[in-house]
Amino acid sequence: MTDMEKKVMLRLCVKVIEYVNFETDPEADRLVNWVILDNQRKQNNNEIRSLMAEYKKSEPERRESIQAAIKRGEEICDRRNELYETQQEIKHKLWKLEQEI
Repeated sequence: MTDMEKKVMLRLCVKVIEYVNFETDPEADRLVNWVILDNQRKQNNNEIRSLMAEYKKSEPERRESIQAAIKRGEEICDRRNELYETQQEIKHKLWKLEQEI
């Protein structure tokens, strides 16, 4: 999603939040939540990709200084695993919202 698309989606959500009564229109609430969660999922994917790129870049370094590099690799993998868990939770929430929509 481009920066312009993100700005438009954010402004759209702000307008919806401003003019919709979420107590009487639960679908609007689910739609706004879906947009927010989908954006969070995409941000997590981007961070996972950048972490994996960093991991691959440091491969020659790991060969030279194995202990330090392994520790850094483990830190990256731990962070990636945390993001994967968060990603699964977000996907589950999105799935539940999609089922309700």
